[in-house]
Amino acid sequence: MDKKFILAKIDYSLLMDLRVDYAFKIFAEGNPSLLISLLNSIFANKKIHRIIKSISIKNPYLDKKSREDKLSILDVRAELDDGTTILIELHMYGLGELKAKTIRSWARAYGEELEAGQSYTAQPPTITIAFTNGSVEPIENSTSGNTKQDKIHKLCMIMDCEDLTVFTNAMELHYINMKAFAKAVNKANSISIEDTKETMFAKWLSIITEKEISNKDIIENACSEEEILMAVTALQRQSEDKLIRQAYLRRQDEIYFYNKEREEDRRRIELITEQAEQRIKQERNMAEQERNRAEQAEAEIENLRQQIAALQANQK
Repeated sequence: MDKKFILAKIDYSLLMDLRVDYAFKIFAEGNPSLLISLLNSIFANKKIHRIIKSISIKNPYLDKKSREDKLSILDVRAELDDGTTILIELHMYGLGELKAKTIRSWARAYGEELEAGQSYTAQPPTITIAFTNGSVEPIENSTSGNTKQDKIHKLCMIMDCEDLTVFTNAMELHYINMKAFAKAVNKANSISIEDTKETMFAKWLSIITEKEISNKDIIENACSEEEILMAVTALQRQSEDKLIRQAYLRRQDEIYFYNKEREEDRRRIELITEQAEQRIKQERNMAEQERNRAEQAEAEIENLRQQIAALQANQK
């Protein structure tokens, strides 16, 4: 079928938002070959020499290690042809604890992969890929001219602190800031932006962040790649499925109300903090006034003492 005809039929307003974890999970599980294309583009963007040939979707649950432990549910958990485990998560909120969460998920999955009698050195690596709607770095850690919160693709590994070489390839943490990508694309009106050196990676991100891309011609230009066009048409089919769409809309509502509650909590905390700061300021002012009055009283007492001493001297 003609590509222009396919693109002309797409109603972008009806497409599911792949930044929503449910939508991404359904898309990835239903299109493993396209998931391979996305993952290969992510690795290529950081010049990691890893080409995926096959992939299998695994149980997304990471089991509890103790009664007090929390159960972790991943959006996508897959195994590559070489045994490498891939953990994929979509995060539209809760970025404050994301570093700890992704490291914890990685540690659990890595620990589960070692089978009885297997050599530690034979264990394949575990890779976490977190798509985030913002930065995992607090704003106060940013430096002028090179703000960490605007970095699109952040790769973290275990390094030797002295010579900065990779200590082990057992861990890879990829943080992909979808919000920063969409912002940069809209500003440049192009996907040819810094930090997305691999064109295919940028094209995939333009599909994932489609809801935030103002110029839809950018999306259609990305569809020059056959795999990207296949992704858009697959997403359209799934978006038209009534049962999938109902579940997707419920998940959207959950995210909306969660974010609304978080925003209300944040505002309450800000109000309480502001009131507390005002009380502290008032108490400091009162304390300062008390000190000033005490100093004035001491000065008056000293002055009276000097006057009394002078009178006593005159009487003698």
